[in-house]
Amino acid sequence: MNKRFLQHGLMALGASLAFLVSAPLLAQVQSYPNKPVKVIVTFPPGGTPDIYGRILAQELSTLWKQSVIVENKTGASGMIGTDYIAKSTPDGYNLLFAADASITIAPNLYAAPYNSVKDLTPIVNVASGPFVMLANSSFPANTVKELIALAKQQPGKISYASSGAGGQQHLSMEMVKSMADVNIAHIPYKGFGQGINDVMAGHVPLIFGGITASIQLIKGGKLKPIGITSAVRSKALPNVPAIAETLPGFRVEAWYGFMGPPGMSRDLVHKINADVISIIKRHDFQERLAADAIEPVGNTPDEFAAQVVSDLAAWNKLIKTVNIKVE
Repeated sequence: MNKRFLQHGLMALGASLAFLVSAPLLAQVQSYPNKPVKVIVTFPPGGTPDIYGRILAQELSTLWKQSVIVENKTGASGMIGTDYIAKSTPDGYNLLFAADASITIAPNLYAAPYNSVKDLTPIVNVASGPFVMLANSSFPANTVKELIALAKQQPGKISYASSGAGGQQHLSMEMVKSMADVNIAHIPYKGFGQGINDVMAGHVPLIFGGITASIQLIKGGKLKPIGITSAVRSKALPNVPAIAETLPGFRVEAWYGFMGPPGMSRDLVHKINADVISIIKRHDFQERLAADAIEPVGNTPDEFAAQVVSDLAAWNKLIKTVNIKVE
């Protein structure tokens, strides 16, 4: 009897201690946020990460009735701002509005000061958008199939511009080259603007651009679309074939989402996830995304975490296959 009594007593004590530990955490989540929240954006003002980071910060500020302040911590392919979050207190008051470039690409190219899987907490992927292969209007190929045939006839003589080595524009064409087994010369520029100007001028025939910027260039008749990097055609450009129609399995999409420091409580992660998804589901927000030809995502933290792992592996495989090195 005494032994059984002791066991029941220990179980009751354990339950009481668990409650005492969890109660403050639960109260912390229920009252979150009770002070200003900082959102780190790792790229300069004006780009998609900054624009949507600020839109969502304003929406969350209204929802939470608390200030949500955006701070641009740029440099080193987004790694400076990402590392700042990786080393922050996991209380939800320092969040990262991440772009995939600094989470799944940069760590495969540089000695990143953080581990994208272990040192960050995925919260929710907000949206994603593909890239468009664009060509000068005088370029003889009008489809990816025609480009591949032309490149096989003229190995190394066709070139393409990019915003710099290691970026998604560069890697997208390297994936095309690898899957189609063709040789197309890479000409890196210091930014998308310089590259696009030379393509429009006819100095270089090809470049990849984000879909939002690409639509404007296509509508203005300045460049013609050759293919799109999403797995299927985009609703915004229904007449532009997906590259995957010629090269099955091809897919490159930029994504933008919230992440936090390591060690965030699961309840807090799920609260922020639910609050952000409530914004994503709103008709006016989806209309804004559609205007920029970006698709809403709104996945679970676990789904987002699995996506990060999958993307890291996919980029690692491509970078090793084509032996990409950056200085």
